[in-house]
Amino acid sequence: MKNILFIAVLFSTFQLSAQITLVQAGYPASVIGTDSLKQTVTGTTFPGLAPQAGGSWDMSIVTDTTPVYFAYRVPTTIYQFADSNYYTLAGYAYQGNVQSSITSAGIYEYGINVLDTAYSISSLTSGSGDSLYISAQNIIYSSPQTKIDLPAVYGSQWSSLYQFDFDFQISISLISLTHAPGVVRTYIATNDSVVGWGQMKVKDITGGTSSYFNVLQVKSIIVSTDSFFLNGAVAPGSFLSLLGLIQGKQTTTYQQNYYRIGEVTPLAQVSFTDSTYAHPYKAVTHVQRLGTTGVGILNEAAVKLFPNPVTKGTISLELPYTTGSWAYEVTNTAGQTIATGSLQNNRTSIALPLSIPAGTYYVRITNDNKQVIVKSIEVRK
Repeated sequence: MKNILFIAVLFSTFQLSAQITLVQAGYPASVIGTDSLKQTVTGTTFPGLAPQAGGSWDMSIVTDTTPVYFAYRVPTTIYQFADSNYYTLAGYAYQGNVQSSITSAGIYEYGINVLDTAYSISSLTSGSGDSLYISAQNIIYSSPQTKIDLPAVYGSQWSSLYQFDFDFQISISLISLTHAPGVVRTYIATNDSVVGWGQMKVKDITGGTSSYFNVLQVKSIIVSTDSFFLNGAVAPGSFLSLLGLIQGKQTTTYQQNYYRIGEVTPLAQVSFTDSTYAHPYKAVTHVQRLGTTGVGILNEAAVKLFPNPVTKGTISLELPYTTGSWAYEVTNTAGQTIATGSLQNNRTSIALPLSIPAGTYYVRITNDNKQVIVKSIEVRK
């Protein structure tokens, strides 16, 4: 059973932290576009990143690489979007677009559309005509990978277990291979849990410090195992040795992802060397939309919603006096919109449909189309 969102607010002189819930309604209608990212340099100093309820993480103290690099989120035919990534086989890179969707139940990855790629591998194998060919292919996972289980709130947990095959052809004269068909079979197990919540700031694209943003702290463990096949049988040792591959090699990745409302890409993704998450060695930060949309532009404690539970079909709200226009959206746990409308400063109300069933709902309150807060309500009949 999903945890019901509660709002915990921590005050200090300069900053505000509030627990958030990630729901489908919090994401924009389209997430297609380009993400601008920065990566930390080797040996950078990290802040303390221990799990906390109501934590404060200052990632602006890390040393970033000077150039910004880009990640592309592209259109796709069946699913909502695809993240364009690069992968390697024996050190040779190929591009694949990860087929993904945001649903009421979660953000899912379904497979990879691999683009056609060919390489001469003579520098590796010493054969003048030796080659590696990766044909265009649509890889489908045996079951979808859950990137984020929705609604996601402090204490949420989810996992995925799936496998997939990646095809290639290879020619190596030394071991008498000519366009031999090969397969890499990958088994992946992921375990994710929301271990904290709080606020985080990062460096922006110019190297300045961003505002604080409310985030959920998600711990991830990813275990990947690769098996190699050639000509329909287990790949021989001579082939593996030439390409520097290890049969059944298992790789374990430890990460923390700090998610904010409305963004598929984490505000920060931190990689660790150990299972205790005590030794961070690399971080990637999302340096887009870091203006005044962060925590601190609005006192969230001034947004009051009552009664809760709702028994008579009307929600009363108290809003702070600000410029701009207010709006609301009420959704159910499946992400379906139940009611929308505009609000006015100071005290106002939301009339729920008379036919609304009892249950948990989410009220998203925005100011000038900027996400302010998502609160849950309980409707009782």
